[in-house]
Amino acid sequence: MESKLKWGAKVISEDGKNLGKLTRVVFHPSTNEVTHIVVEKGVFNRRAKLVPINSIQFAASDEIRLKIDASQIDELQDFEETYFLSGENINGEVKPLYWLRPVGDYPEIYPLPPLSVSYNLDEDSHAIEPGVIVVSAEDHEVGRVKSVLLDEKGHITHFIAEIKIDGKSSTKVIPVDWVSKVEESFLKVSASERMLMKLPEKP
Repeated sequence: MESKLKWGAKVISEDGKNLGKLTRVVFHPSTNEVTHIVVEKGVFNRRAKLVPINSIQFAASDEIRLKIDASQIDELQDFEETYFLSGENINGEVKPLYWLRPVGDYPEIYPLPPLSVSYNLDEDSHAIEPGVIVVSAEDHEVGRVKSVLLDEKGHITHFIAEIKIDGKSSTKVIPVDWVSKVEESFLKVSASERMLMKLPEKP
């Protein structure tokens, strides 16, 4: 029986408490094994926790139920993101500049420079963000991932994505074997746009 992990799904503890929402899925691209999910709550007092995949009791499209109580969530490892800029080279010295994580849609007085981001994850792991871009074999942006399907062993079997090609939109189920490259912000598939359109739609 497959489980579905959808970004934005409510995460509930075993004792029925709302722990937040699923914001990322952490997995090893070489094995397609999901190791953790990131559960996040709050905006200004943001708390993000790495929840081991074996702590999930069941997962549906709108809710994920855990095997742990709400009191145990604080014992889990924090998911940390660091946004940083290398800075300008002044007199032979590099001045590091640090920026707060962007929050909300507030207008910027000055445009922010491009930021890099690092995570406190294993080097081989990737934290897939909500709405990660799908790139076709032609190197065209063709859609965004909405959720992932897992088998009983916790391995990703399919990505469910909203695909738009030639003005036509549909929700497609993409086999993980078609994925040739995975980054935090995009997912490259080896299939052409024509092949993607022939995939079955999400039932």
